[in-house]
Amino acid sequence: MKIALTLLYSILISSFTFYDYNQTTLNLSNLNFDLGGDVRVQVFKKQPINLMVELEPVEKIQVPLEIASHINLPALEPGEYMITVFHDSNKNGKMDYSLLGKPKEGYGLSGEFYCGNKNTKPESYYVYLNSGNQQLSINVCY
Repeated sequence: MKIALTLLYSILISSFTFYDYNQTTLNLSNLNFDLGGDVRVQVFKKQPINLMVELEPVEKIQVPLEIASHINLPALEPGEYMITVFHDSNKNGKMDYSLLGKPKEGYGLSGEFYCGNKNTKPESYYVYLNSGNQQLSINVCY
C-alpha cells in the first residue's frame, strides 16, 4: 500500500509544471500628476503577430495616479512580454485621440520605445522577463 501511495504521489507531482515566477516593478517616468486620473497597464505575452486578430492581454492593471510611479506587476512566468502604459487622465477607461489620430493622453511601451520616434516593428517592444526580481523603466509621452 505504501509503495502504491508513493507511486501515485510521484505521478501527481510530475504532472505539474513549476515555474520560477518573477516580480517585476515598473518605474514610470515623466508622469504628469497635474492631470489627475489613473494609470492603466496591459501586459501581453509574445505570440505570432496576426494583424487580423487583436492581442489579448494576460494582465490588466489600473492604479491611481498618486501611486503610479512604481507599479508591481503580478507574478508572471519567465518569457517575452510587451507592456503598454497609458495615463487615463479623464478616467474613461480608454485612450483618447485627436481628430488626426494623435493620442491626447500620456502613453508608453516597453522595449525600444522613445517619445517622438515611431517604430513600425511591434517586435521591438517586447522585453524578456526573467525569474526573480527586476526593474523595468517606461517613459510616458504626452
